Amino acid sequence: MLLLRALTDVASSHPQVPGPLPAPREAWELLIKAERRSPPSVERLLLHPPVGAWLSRCLRRLRDMAREEEQEPAVPLWLETGYLHTVAAAAALLAGTDFRIVVPVRDGGVMLPALGFVDLVGCDSSLAEIVADGAGGRAVRAGSHTVPLPPDLTRDAKGWHALRRLRGRHPTHPCSPCLDDLDPYRDFLRPTAPERLSEPEARRWQELFQGAWRLVARQDNVDPAGVADCLMSVVPVRYPARADFFSASSPEAYGCVLLNPPADAATLAASLIHEAQHVKLSALLDLVPLMHGGMEEIHYAPWRADPRPLRGLLHGVYAFLGVTAFWQAHRRAVRGEAARAADFEFALRRAQTFQGLRTLREHAELTALGDRFLRGLEERLAPWLAEPVPEGPQRAAEDINLDHRLLHRLHHLRPAPQPTGLWAKAWREGGPPPAARPATTLRASRTAVAARPGLVRMRLRDPAGFALLREKPQEHLFGGEGGEGGEGGAQAPSRADLDWAAGDTAAALDGYRDRLAESPDDLTAWSGLALTLPAGPAKEALLARPELVLAVHRALRDPAGAGPDPVALARWIGTRR
Repeated sequence: MLLLRALTDVASSHPQVPGPLPAPREAWELLIKAERRSPPSVERLLLHPPVGAWLSRCLRRLRDMAREEEQEPAVPLWLETGYLHTVAAAAALLAGTDFRIVVPVRDGGVMLPALGFVDLVGCDSSLAEIVADGAGGRAVRAGSHTVPLPPDLTRDAKGWHALRRLRGRHPTHPCSPCLDDLDPYRDFLRPTAPERLSEPEARRWQELFQGAWRLVARQDNVDPAGVADCLMSVVPVRYPARADFFSASSPEAYGCVLLNPPADAATLAASLIHEAQHVKLSALLDLVPLMHGGMEEIHYAPWRADPRPLRGLLHGVYAFLGVTAFWQAHRRAVRGEAARAADFEFALRRAQTFQGLRTLREHAELTALGDRFLRGLEERLAPWLAEPVPEGPQRAAEDINLDHRLLHRLHHLRPAPQPTGLWAKAWREGGPPPAARPATTLRASRTAVAARPGLVRMRLRDPAGFALLREKPQEHLFGGEGGEGGEGGAQAPSRADLDWAAGDTAAALDGYRDRLAESPDDLTAWSGLALTLPAGPAKEALLARPELVLAVHRALRDPAGAGPDPVALARWIGTRR
């Protein structure tokens, strides 16, 4: 409420606001009127995640107007601040008070936060009026269009799309977040027009959510009630596919989870727990400091493609500890292919969590409470590190973790140019590698994420589907399963990646060599080469210092881009112990 008042004050004195809308104070006064009549209704609205996302975005925009004047904004300022008027209207509707207010028309209609969307298709007016009278009549009017609001705003009606809810049914731990495909601020990463799910799509989300919630609610390793309290809205998105299933949350949109369509209920359950952990830790960090500093983006995070600050690493550790807990219990409750997939996820996530904890211990300046907090995480993880995992899933998890670390080094570590040039000179002259290795610096760069993790998951979870993909890759687009902090999209997987995921390392090695001959800066092929080479100096060099092999190779390329055989160069570098 304080932030809304701050926005009202700033917007009221700003020359570009309110535009064609009534003054922001009119919306504020309606909001106060609604709160006096029904405080719980206004509280519900203020806790609706898109309202928090909009507030943060709008306040930043008002603060940075000098910078914005240099470029054309995608959304006019009056339209952005005008969301305040729709918030006030929704609050008044929830409170059951009489009112009349003018609101902006956006994306072909009027969004009433936490309630639904008024469809004004064909209307060319930029403004609409919402009226509620004492006789129970409620309507939205824009130009010649009038849409009566139904008595029950939770159900669709002509011109009215109600905000759907998912139902995670359970006798003691129910969970019912909204399924938001309507609000322009539902995606806290960027404003988004309504994209109404079809009825079959909505039913599919409900089926998956019910299955996922059943898995969460039966867990002893996680707190289902705590997870439910952290889930207020689920927002379907379709971000480019990456190495892991995509999910995201933000402290500015408390309780909101962005999700790509999940592959199965278990994957969705793990993602819900993951994001609930982020929400809980964000709330804790608002109350107590756990570390000093920790804002430099220089540290390796086993679950991210980009370097991360220690504070981000702490978030990831806490989130993936929850995911590890889920898979630890789930793998004992399933059989067959589901068990192999769960074993893999458990082995992968416990190793990533352990690596993150180790980095925090080595580099974070913890407060006394932070040290106590971290000790609790370490004690929780310790017995799981000792649990045996079948060889196949364990080996796959180790390979994927190694692949991730190699790609991180290839993308972000840069050997010093002058010493690297001496190594290139020694190669050209046929001499031994220099005694001194070049120092490296961290320089974050755009990342390309390998398809290999997604292919391994598919092989474990759906062997028949993987076999079909391997047989006819061009007929089956594939782009991993989404993931955090990467680039890329759906595409036919490379033959080398398919061979590697299938365990045919000899064929994969040939494939990666072919890829590097065609595109010597294909970093996922360099990492694949390291994974598939037999034991020896070449493999040792690529595993220990892949960025050095890459840098020397780049220094040796001719103007046409051709360079030495990558394996021969790696073998030569590997002779320097």
